[in-house]
Amino acid sequence: MNTNEATTSAANHLASPSGAAKADRPDTHSMVVIHRGLRREARVLAEQIGAVRDGDARRARVLSKHLRDYLIGLHHHHTGEDELIWPLLLARVDLDSDVVLRMEEQHERVAATIATVREKAAGWRGDKAGSAALVAALDEHRAVLAEHLDDEEANLLPIAERHLTAAEWNAQGEHFARSARHRAPLFLGIVLEDATPEERAAFLGGLPAPVRWAWNAVGRPLHARRVRRVRTDERVSRVGRVLAALTGVGILYVGASYLAAPEATAAGFGLPAWPTGDAAAFLTLKGLRDAGTGLAVLALLAARQHRALGWVMLAFATIPAGDALTVLAHDGSVARALGVHAATAVAVLASGLLLLRRK
Repeated sequence: MNTNEATTSAANHLASPSGAAKADRPDTHSMVVIHRGLRREARVLAEQIGAVRDGDARRARVLSKHLRDYLIGLHHHHTGEDELIWPLLLARVDLDSDVVLRMEEQHERVAATIATVREKAAGWRGDKAGSAALVAALDEHRAVLAEHLDDEEANLLPIAERHLTAAEWNAQGEHFARSARHRAPLFLGIVLEDATPEERAAFLGGLPAPVRWAWNAVGRPLHARRVRRVRTDERVSRVGRVLAALTGVGILYVGASYLAAPEATAAGFGLPAWPTGDAAAFLTLKGLRDAGTGLAVLALLAARQHRALGWVMLAFATIPAGDALTVLAHDGSVARALGVHAATAVAVLASGLLLLRRK
């Protein structure tokens, strides 16, 4: 070790928080994992925005929302460092103060690129010229951000490990959780997406058990849905969705009608005779099953699980088809069999096929 290295080592030792044991040093690798997610999202946004078809306002809305969330997350991330990390380090370091000051200056440059990106995104509706301007702003933002993240990982994190306690380092994570709590599932998903199993276990292990449960039960599916919407420009048939909605509402109405007035409703089914007495309870059972079927369709539609709904609609098409065959086999009304049941089966089948067809 030369004289300069020895002097730096001694200064760093003296500047460390008094009484802080080596075991109390922060795990700064968590920042590397966070940076990995930020780099990926900045790249994906630039790629997807550049691929938007001219005038595709719907796709522009999807990407604009994700861009806005990404910028909010990055802002809160840097704000935590500005308020909680840099001041502590500047008070404790001497020879390395230039690194901390450089981080502050880089944050200002990143903030300037964020302002430019937001300006270009404000009026963007998917037009070709607007897309090009926004991608150019994102490319500049990515270049400045990458320079900062690389510098921070190589030069700032080792300083933080020597001069901060684990509690002081973790305070920025707590600050972020408070500031961005409404978008916590999205940001946690961004961080964990490319994490190794060990990194993922370390991140989740530091969370309270209820939060981990909420992430697995709710947060992870929400993030997966966001990823699909942002990175794949899939279009689900509007006709298929409308037919599914009409089917769900219609069958729910039929089920409710059988429950409210089974004898009056049953006459419209098309069969020549209906059960009476105790056997009339079968009409109530039919009403309950129709109501459940309608609710299942509407629930999948509300959850935007269009592919799953497509397969469900194909399966449900067997119900009105079977009704039509049953009416015909028991000398029922041909008009009801074909005009009501068979027609419903065709509509449900068409809805399923349209929902499964991706554009």
